[in-house]
Amino acid sequence: MATICLTTSAGASSLSYDSLEKRLARETRARIEAERLLEDKSRRLYAANKALEKVAENLEGQRQQLNTILDHTVAAIFLVNENMKVVQSNRAANDLFELTDDGLLDLCVLNLFERSETIARLLKKQFHIHAGEEITFEGEATKIGGSRFPFECGVTAIERRDGRRWTCWIISDITRRRRDEAKRANLEKELSQAQKMEALGTLASGVAHEINTPIQYVGDNLRFLKDGLSDISSVLEKITPDHASADLLSACAEADTEFLVAEIPEAIEQSLHGLEQVARIVKAIKEFSHPGNDGHNTVDLNEAIETTVTVTRNQWKYVAEIDLDLAPGLPLAPCSPGDLNQVILNMIVNAADAIAEKGDSELGRIHIVTHEENGWINICISDTGCGMSADVQERMFDPFFTTKDVGKGSGQGLAISYNIIRQKHHGEILCSSEPGQGTMFTLRIPATPDAMADRYANS
Repeated sequence: MATICLTTSAGASSLSYDSLEKRLARETRARIEAERLLEDKSRRLYAANKALEKVAENLEGQRQQLNTILDHTVAAIFLVNENMKVVQSNRAANDLFELTDDGLLDLCVLNLFERSETIARLLKKQFHIHAGEEITFEGEATKIGGSRFPFECGVTAIERRDGRRWTCWIISDITRRRRDEAKRANLEKELSQAQKMEALGTLASGVAHEINTPIQYVGDNLRFLKDGLSDISSVLEKITPDHASADLLSACAEADTEFLVAEIPEAIEQSLHGLEQVARIVKAIKEFSHPGNDGHNTVDLNEAIETTVTVTRNQWKYVAEIDLDLAPGLPLAPCSPGDLNQVILNMIVNAADAIAEKGDSELGRIHIVTHEENGWINICISDTGCGMSADVQERMFDPFFTTKDVGKGSGQGLAISYNIIRQKHHGEILCSSEPGQGTMFTLRIPATPDAMADRYANS
């Protein structure tokens, strides 16, 4: 009995050991597989984490790049939520509206704008616009400091993933544009006026031509009357009480022939003088308004100055007297007559305006002198006006620069004159001025080939 029990115990022990070995082997294989799976999962998680880090790095780079672009964008940009509160703004927006970090807290975008019908319409429409649709409008905005400025704004709807609809406001300060538009409107008005004056000049030239003929025969008739009256006066002088009837003497006394004989010649002389003055004005208008050509002709500058003085008389006669000191025998100069007349006109008108601006109770003086020097013809135009400061003299030839009130000058006169003298005539234009003392412009024009050669050599 004892032997049988031992044998049975040994078999059970052997079976139990084999089971353990198999179980251990299975567990070992399972552990190895689990470790392999864990290692593979760890590698994939590591790779995914690296990819996420790369994506996050790229997103952060894009965010920084976008913020940099927004902060360097000229236009002001606000991101506004559905409650009209500012969520984000760029640097330009903060600078434009003088906003600080504290000022951005709970800021309603509408508080920056003047309430108007445009804003009211926008509020009604903002929840009905589609994503990407843009509304544009203009108005007045107010900075935090209280100053106001004109603006242009574009509002675009942005659809968020959570279904909420935000808006992006892009705002530009249009102060300069409004100023340029006003300047352009003023220039267009002045251009329109210039075109009217050009048409009037063309009309005046034709009228002057038409007037010239009746002036001539009226003058001829007055001269005929003058000569005829002289003959009649000779006859009337011979009428004496000894050689005339009582009726004739009575008629002469009733007609006051002595008075008529004395006054009619003077009246005719005054009429002839007036006609000569009208004829000079007509001749000046015809010469000044003649279109000429782009080429240069030999021009009598003294005659050109006298013509322009006559044409501009209405501009200066109420504020100044003009003294002409024109050198006799002045050489003819190769010039464009129309352009030169324009320069002299600009100078005379500016001189008259400067005298008027000074506001003296007495008439000012405009002095025009011509003389020839080493092949150059000098035209000096001086006035007793208000003069110019050094700052004004530095900019006086700049296009559109003017010290006159809006509507009284375009700032083109001296710029055009400078171009005509310097570029078209290869001359010089000099200025000497003292505030309160007056101004003198000197136009120097080469009149000989040697002077022209010297001018090119010195250019």
